[in-house]
Amino acid sequence: MKYSQFNRNVLANAFNFYARALTYPYDELTHELQHLFRGMEKNIENAFDNTVASRILEIINHYQGEEMKALQAEYTRLFTPRKNIPPLISLQLADWTDEHDLSELEDRLFDVGVSQYSGEHPDFMTHVLEYFASILDYEDENWILDFYQKFLKQPIPKLCTIIYKTTTLNFYKEIAKGLHDLIQLMAEALEAPDIDSIDLE
Repeated sequence: MKYSQFNRNVLANAFNFYARALTYPYDELTHELQHLFRGMEKNIENAFDNTVASRILEIINHYQGEEMKALQAEYTRLFTPRKNIPPLISLQLADWTDEHDLSELEDRLFDVGVSQYSGEHPDFMTHVLEYFASILDYEDENWILDFYQKFLKQPIPKLCTIIYKTTTLNFYKEIAKGLHDLIQLMAEALEAPDIDSIDLE
C-alpha cells in the first residue's frame, strides 16, 4: 500500500488526537478530543480509517469515565519531573530514539514555532506528533516517510509499552495501546500490497 493511498485527513486528526491526549488534563480537553474524533469520523473511507477511529472513540469513553483529579494526579506521577528528579516516564523523543543527532528535527520544529511554547525541550512527544500531523498534507512524500522511519516507527512503541505497564488508569493504558497500534498499523500498511491485505484485528 503506497503512502498516497492513506487518508491523510484521518491520519492528521489521529496524530493530533494523541498529541492532545498526552498533555496535562483540563476541563476543555474533552471537547477538543471529541472535535478531533468527529473530524475523523466524517472522513472515514476504509477499514483502516475505521479501526483507527474506533480505538480513539474508546479512549474518549475512558477519559469521560475518569475523575479529573485522578487524571491530573496520574499525569503528574507519570510525566512531571520533580526538583532534581527526572519524570517517571520521559516524553522527550531523545530518550527513546537511537538517532543521536536531533538537530534536523529541532530545526523543523523551530521553523513552525514549536520551541516558542516547549521551552528547552522542543522534542517533546506531543510536539513531534503535532508536527507530523501538520505536515501530512503538504510535505514531500519521501520526507514524510523518512520522518516516520526516523522519529516515530521505533521510539513511539517503546514509549507506549512503558506507559501501558506503568500507569494505573485505563485512560492512559488505552492511549498507549491506541498510539502503539497506530504506528504498527502504518508500518504494516506501508508493506502491504493493498488495504485489504492488512490485519486490522
